[in-house]
Amino acid sequence: SKTEPLKVETSKEDTAYDALYEKRLKHYYNDLKWLYCELFRDHPEVTGTFSSLTKKMKEIYRERSLSMKEADQNCAADPDWFRKTTFTGMAVNPADFADTLSGLSDKLDYISECKADTLYLTDLFQATSNCSLRIIPEIGTSEDLHTLAANCRKAGIRLALEIPLSLSVDDPQSGAPCVLQTPAYFNAMLLQILELANEGASIFSLGVLPMIPEENLWKLHSLLRMTRMVCEIVCPGILLLGETDRPPAEAAAFGGTSDMPELHIVNSTQLMSDLWHTVATKDTALLRRGIDRAANLPQAPVFQNYLRNRNTVHWNLDYDFLKGSFITEGPHRDYLNEFLAGIFPDSFARGEIYVNPETEESELCGTTASLAGIERFDYEGNMEGVSRGIRYDVALHALLLSLPGIPVLRSGDEVGQLNDYTYKTDISKAADPRWLHNGRFNWALARNRADAETIQGRICNSLEQLESIRASHPVFAPEVSAHTLETWEKALLALVRETSEEKLICIYNFSDQDKVAWINEQDGTYTDLLTGVQRDAQAVEIPAFGFIWLMHTK
Repeated sequence: SKTEPLKVETSKEDTAYDALYEKRLKHYYNDLKWLYCELFRDHPEVTGTFSSLTKKMKEIYRERSLSMKEADQNCAADPDWFRKTTFTGMAVNPADFADTLSGLSDKLDYISECKADTLYLTDLFQATSNCSLRIIPEIGTSEDLHTLAANCRKAGIRLALEIPLSLSVDDPQSGAPCVLQTPAYFNAMLLQILELANEGASIFSLGVLPMIPEENLWKLHSLLRMTRMVCEIVCPGILLLGETDRPPAEAAAFGGTSDMPELHIVNSTQLMSDLWHTVATKDTALLRRGIDRAANLPQAPVFQNYLRNRNTVHWNLDYDFLKGSFITEGPHRDYLNEFLAGIFPDSFARGEIYVNPETEESELCGTTASLAGIERFDYEGNMEGVSRGIRYDVALHALLLSLPGIPVLRSGDEVGQLNDYTYKTDISKAADPRWLHNGRFNWALARNRADAETIQGRICNSLEQLESIRASHPVFAPEVSAHTLETWEKALLALVRETSEEKLICIYNFSDQDKVAWINEQDGTYTDLLTGVQRDAQAVEIPAFGFIWLMHTK
C-alpha cells in the first residue's frame, strides 16, 4: 500500500526521552540477547521471539506517560534510591478488604491514615489459556485497575502487583504447559509487567520463586536478570521482588551482583518462621543468629519482612543450628504448632494447624493478634491478659518496623483483627484452616480505631506512633544494617542500627516476665523514642512482652 503513514506529533520531551531509551537499549542489548538465546536455544523461533520482544518493548515505551518517563529517569540517575527510601507496606486482598477494585479506590484514605505508602494487592489475577493474566471478574476490570493506579499516584501510594513466574497455563504456540524455559510465556510475562507499569503499578512481585535443582539454578537467575534488564530499559523506576523459602543468605543471591543485579527486593519466609519460633520458645538465639548473618551479607537486595502474610508458617528453620540446643526437627515442629494453636497447656496463642497435602507437614495458621494472646484473653474477659496481648502485638510490630528492609503489614493487623472462624460454616472452605487468617476485613471493628479505649484504638494509635518515629529518622532506612547485642537474658533481643549521625538500640522481651537487658553502652545519653525520657543504655528494664527504642544522636 502507498497510503501515507499516520503522522504522530512528538514534543521535544518525547524526542529527548526516546534518545534515553535508545541509550539504555544499546547498553543492555548484547547481554540481553545473549542470555535470551542461551536460555531458549532449543526453541527454533528464538530469534523471532527476541525480535518480537524488543519491538513490543519500544511500542510500550512510546505509550508511557511523560511524567512516568521523568520519574524513571530520576531513578535511573540514582539506581540505589530504593535502598534509601523508608517504605511501609500493607498487603490487601481486594475482595476481602473492599469487595472490588472500585471499592478499594474509595478506601485509599484509610491506607494513608495507616501510614502505608505501598499497597500490595494479593489474589487479584487468574491465569488464562494464553499465558496471560486477567483480573478476577468479580473484583473488577482493567479500567478499574487503571483508575485505582491513578488514585494511588494522587495519594502518594505505590501500587504493587503480583505477576507469578510459576503460572500453570498453556503455551499458545505448542499447547504444552508453560514452564520457565518457554520463550512465549517469558515474553508474555514481561509484556504484562511493562503494560501494567504503564497503568501506574510501580512494584511487581514474581511470586514464590520455584525450587529448581542446583544444576539448573542458572536458568532462574538468567530469567531474573533478563527481567531486570528489560525493566531497566523500558521503565527503570519500577521495582521487582520475589519470595523464597530459602534462608536469607541464599535468598540474597536472587538480588544478583552489583554488576549484574536481578531482584530489587527479596522476601525470605525464614524470618517469619524464626520470629514465631521465638514467640513459642521464649529463646532469641535463632532470631539473633538470623539477624547477624543477614548483616554480614555482601551487597544484597532489600529484604521484605512480614509478621504474617496470607500463607501459613511452615517452619523452615535452621535445624542444624538448633541441634546445638538438642532440638530435633519433628518433635520441635509439633511443639511449635501445638503451642501456637493453643493446644499446649496454658498457651496464650490461638491458631490452627494445617497439613500441607504436598509435603504432609503440619503448618500454622492464625492472625498476629490471635497468636499474640488477644483472642484468648478477650474471650475469657481477662482485661489484664488483653493488655498484655496488646503489648505483645505492638512489640512484635515494633520489631518488624525496626528491622532492616521493608515492613509489610497484612491488612487487619493494624487494628488487631482476630481469627475468622466463619470459614467453618462454608462447605467450600471448611476443610482448609488457611481461611482462618484470610477472612474478610472487619470494617465495623476498624471504626473503633478512633477510640483509644478499645483494642483497635490502642493498637492503631501505637502503630501510628511507631511509624511516625520510623519515618523521622534516617537510621531506619532499608540500607542500614543491624547487629545484635548480648543481653545475658535468652528471652531478650537487642539489636543496633547505626549511621554516622544516629545510633538506635531496640530491645524486645519475648518472656511473660519482666527482664533486665544487661547491656552497657558507654557512648553517651540515649532518648527513649516513645516517651522522650533521656537515660543511659545500661541495665535496661523491659516489661513482660514489651520493648524499648533508644536513640543516641552523635
